[in-house]
Amino acid sequence: MGKINQGILDGFNGKVGTVVGYKVHGKKVMRAYVDKVKDPRTAKQLDARLRFKTLAAIAVGFLTAGKKGLENVAKSWRHTVANSFMRINQGSVHAEGGVAEVEYGSLVCSLGPLPQVGFSAASFEEPLHVSVAFTPNSDTPGADADDDVYLFVYEPESGQGLLSAPVKRSTGTVEMHLPSTWSGMTVHVYGFAIGGGRDNAGRRSLSAYVGTGNVG
Repeated sequence: MGKINQGILDGFNGKVGTVVGYKVHGKKVMRAYVDKVKDPRTAKQLDARLRFKTLAAIAVGFLTAGKKGLENVAKSWRHTVANSFMRINQGSVHAEGGVAEVEYGSLVCSLGPLPQVGFSAASFEEPLHVSVAFTPNSDTPGADADDDVYLFVYEPESGQGLLSAPVKRSTGTVEMHLPSTWSGMTVHVYGFAIGGGRDNAGRRSLSAYVGTGNVG
């Protein structure tokens, strides 16, 4: 890179011959023109790109849950919620031979010290509806009957996820209606809690994978 001082080189933008002229912070500079940019495409590198692309897409689908369950973590790391989700879940997505695989049971959408509730398996008995019973564990140190409990449902084919309205820890059941476009689709369900008591307000629990099923 050199300073441009005279003649045609007194300042120009774009390519002239084998050089490219441009400005940096008001100074006229130039660099050599690169005809071909290296873009290695080995099988290993392509798999790495596929893995990153898949994880990024899942992070977008989980964003509504992440904004609730990972907000504190994102702030402490000075990352976006999506980047925090990708950092936490990078070990749950694998790619080999051009095929990506996701370990949905190990994905995390909430992280923190709040005691978990004891989720039962998700039920899809009612059409376009999912419900999950849970043991409140309200007497566990650090928990409170006023804690909010959420369900998050992710549909992989569309890459969309839905977060339920919260219920209190003391309720023992959380449920939500699902869109008609998900009828017949396989979904994955997660649950977590956020502190609502005087001494634990805002604390998050570790999310739990509460099952998969077909929407009726």
